[in-house]
Amino acid sequence: MPSDEKRPLGRILLQRKLVPRELQGALREQKPADAPVSSSVRPVVPEPVVPEKDAEHEELLALSERTGVPGLDLRQVNITLEHLDVMPREVAEALRILPVLLGEGLVYLAMVDPQDKKTLDEVEFVTGKTVHPFVVPSATLLRTIAAAYDAKARGEATFTLSGKTKR
Repeated sequence: MPSDEKRPLGRILLQRKLVPRELQGALREQKPADAPVSSSVRPVVPEPVVPEKDAEHEELLALSERTGVPGLDLRQVNITLEHLDVMPREVAEALRILPVLLGEGLVYLAMVDPQDKKTLDEVEFVTGKTVHPFVVPSATLLRTIAAAYDAKARGEATFTLSGKTKR
């Protein structure tokens, strides 16, 4: 989807009936459609309007719709922790990116802003692999980065947010 056709994330969430109509004023004040994808209307919602698990899924769908990039539910992904060796934790946290799978010549990358060409190019250069980006909500990604790198430091071989890991 070309950047001039992007709809603000808040409008997508409102259309999906995930935020109450009372928030229309806040939506009018939200960042423009070309603002980084990591911006969200969630901070202006006083209480969850849908269960958290459903809200994360709907936010993922809205981000995917907004960016035109597939969304990735990190709660469903089993990460082989040796794949994290391609990127130091500090870089993953700073750039809000996480290599979730390495294939022959490929890096599947979870990221907050999958349209960040500079980051995509840097990862391709450093790894020598083609990058396939997936959009993920910022809070979920940061939680996953911390937990995955912690699991790796403990010597675990795999990680998933559902808590099933192997040594």
